Amino acid sequence: MRAARCSAPCPRSRCPPGPACSPDAIRVALATSNWVRRPRVWDRLSQAGRPSLVIGLPQTSPPPPLQGNLVSGFEGPVEGRYTHPPSLAAEVESITGGYLFDVPDFRRIELSQVVEIVYAMTERRFRLMRRLMASKPWDFALLHEIGPDRIHHCFWRYHDPRHRSYQPSSGFGAVVREYYRFLDSQVAELIAEVGSTAAVLVASDHGVQPMDGGVCVNEVLLDAGLLSLRATPVQPTALSPEMVRWERTTAWAEGGYYARVFLNVRGREPRGTVVPDQMRTARRRVAEALAQVQLPDGRVLHNRVEQPAKLYREVRGIAPDLLVFFQDQRWRSVGSVGTGSHVAAENDTGADGANHAREGMFLLAAPGAGPATQQRASILDVAPTLLELLGLPPDPRLSGRPLAVEPAVSR
Repeated sequence: MRAARCSAPCPRSRCPPGPACSPDAIRVALATSNWVRRPRVWDRLSQAGRPSLVIGLPQTSPPPPLQGNLVSGFEGPVEGRYTHPPSLAAEVESITGGYLFDVPDFRRIELSQVVEIVYAMTERRFRLMRRLMASKPWDFALLHEIGPDRIHHCFWRYHDPRHRSYQPSSGFGAVVREYYRFLDSQVAELIAEVGSTAAVLVASDHGVQPMDGGVCVNEVLLDAGLLSLRATPVQPTALSPEMVRWERTTAWAEGGYYARVFLNVRGREPRGTVVPDQMRTARRRVAEALAQVQLPDGRVLHNRVEQPAKLYREVRGIAPDLLVFFQDQRWRSVGSVGTGSHVAAENDTGADGANHAREGMFLLAAPGAGPATQQRASILDVAPTLLELLGLPPDPRLSGRPLAVEPAVSR
């Protein structure tokens, strides 16, 4: 959701959606709010003349217009603004004493600094939410907190006995649990503010699990003859377009929680080699190379290789041609070349002890919901549930199902 490919040698935050616009380079760009084409919940409410309050949600920079108030997500200011209306920024800074979007360079700074910044960031964001909920009109209020994710990545190896690098005597063993207690106290204060007539939903798009290591996906492609470099780096180096011998390359990949593999398609890429009617063969060759990866100790990782078109109802733009999930995402994708190995012990973007897990969380307390029950839910159910709670018309284009009972009363 955060990354989209373009073919422009432009800054990451400036690449617009659309086809290739340069014959010279391939870039991966962060998606911004300018790329969003479907109405979000607050867009639907704005059309009905109802106000929303949104704080910290990704892909809200630059801040989109809405009926209500918005503070951009952890990507920070894009195009120089981070609030709607612009005048809200002064109020945000006054309330927080310095708003924090994220923990800068969290994988590389001292762990004690991570703890200090995460607590300050979380406390200020929740303080801001409470103050604005009390002073601004809203029918829908949303807060996104990035703190748990940063705590997971930095401290999971000290928290989880299943981790291959578990260190029970590190001095950091209580950080995850203590932060969640702090976070729970902040959530409790918010719930106390809204009272018993409001519906409260807590959701996460992913869970967390130990990171066992990384698969150097481009090294695998190199050894399979699918990727060619002008020269092999003498040390681990992020893959860049100028390093690639495109006329001899079939595929290349991006690192991350899973691998995103792109074919070098003639007529689509600037110097493509794969003719369109041979894409199926090229995908099969890539899948054969990545479906199993042998570790130095002889063990084999069994990986899931998928085509986006088979996972999603619709594929937009120039999506990855293949997605590769290494050992149920216990292993991440490492995009660097020059590692000299198909596997790495650590993340190539900095210290990391956790990877994303597929199972997230969905907690709902709503008027008329009855006693607590446990059931399977999908991330696709969140939007239909919110529409029902807010008394908005259902959208037949949405795949999920509403899990709520009674619409909430407009404030």
